[in-house]
Amino acid sequence: MAYFSDPQTFYDLLVGVFDKLMADPNIAQKAKDSQLIVRFVYRNPEGEFWVDCTDPEGVKVYPGTPPKELTPDAVMTMEMDTAHAFWCGKLNLLGALSSGEIEAEGSMPRLLKLLPVIKPAYDVYNGLLDEKGLSDLKIEDED
Repeated sequence: MAYFSDPQTFYDLLVGVFDKLMADPNIAQKAKDSQLIVRFVYRNPEGEFWVDCTDPEGVKVYPGTPPKELTPDAVMTMEMDTAHAFWCGKLNLLGALSSGEIEAEGSMPRLLKLLPVIKPAYDVYNGLLDEKGLSDLKIEDED
């Protein structure tokens, strides 16, 4: 069974994650320095989420279709459950890329440089699951 029946709840979580991450000046600067535009394409349920690190005013996120024409530097396509597992901190990104669980196009070396910046997002995401009454969506460690 999928964790999300529609993408809106997942979008709300991701917007919250990026809001909290970008409140940290160090993380925000590293993201802006990357000058990346990343498009995440989700299946089951269908959706997309854009992250634009090129805007001089700061990192912008767009759940669904962005309001302006953007050309992504990288596109990552996956099941929404796979994305959820990543943000929960329970997915090995390199393994998922190698196995094809995540399909990637574009500038992966530049994108992978952002992983240390993203690491604090795991705690933020899991905290938001608790705050929003969605603790049942947490992925527990397997013994």
